[in-house]
Amino acid sequence: MPALTERASARTRRAPIRRTQAERRAASEERLLEAAATLVATRGTARASLGDIAATAGCSRGLPTYLFGSKEGLLLALADYLVDRFRTRLFEPALEQRQGLPALLIWLRVYVDSLRGPELQVRAACVLLGEALGSEPAFLPAINRLHRNVRSMVGHYLREGIQRGEVRPDLDPEAHAALLIGTLRGISLLAVTDPDSLDLDALSAELVSATERSLHA
Repeated sequence: MPALTERASARTRRAPIRRTQAERRAASEERLLEAAATLVATRGTARASLGDIAATAGCSRGLPTYLFGSKEGLLLALADYLVDRFRTRLFEPALEQRQGLPALLIWLRVYVDSLRGPELQVRAACVLLGEALGSEPAFLPAINRLHRNVRSMVGHYLREGIQRGEVRPDLDPEAHAALLIGTLRGISLLAVTDPDSLDLDALSAELVSATERSLHA
């Protein structure tokens, strides 16, 4: 009996954990979005076919269409995915429950640090932004939603800072949020097109210092 029990326990240990259908779908979607980010960053959207994205992800050729409906649907989902990836993998771990002005200054630092290289995901976001203004106007709703979400987050931290007495009370949070996002978009473009011209350590320090000086109550 002990031997049978041991064998049963060993089989239990070896048995793979079965994922739910929703978990399998989410994993497939993430693989495809990561593959799309890689190909968009290196080729642009026009040369990133659904077949190539599926092959890069190690999925069947029909899976992107099944999950996202079309190439446009996949790329629109990619814009949202890139924002969520930055938030969950970079920003939130660095935030550590901070609020108001300290949270905003950390966000600026993390954003600039993410431009080192830059990561393929950062390049992909810049490509989507550029092509939304040119060859792929269908991306504009996703890009606009991206910008509005980020401006809303920055505006939230500015309003918190005002309430906590950290930020000068005469500040217009929405206007200043747009100013900061515009600055970061310009920095992103420089980092992608001419990275050797930037000292990101100095740029990050100066951006954070200048922002703190301009906002401080």
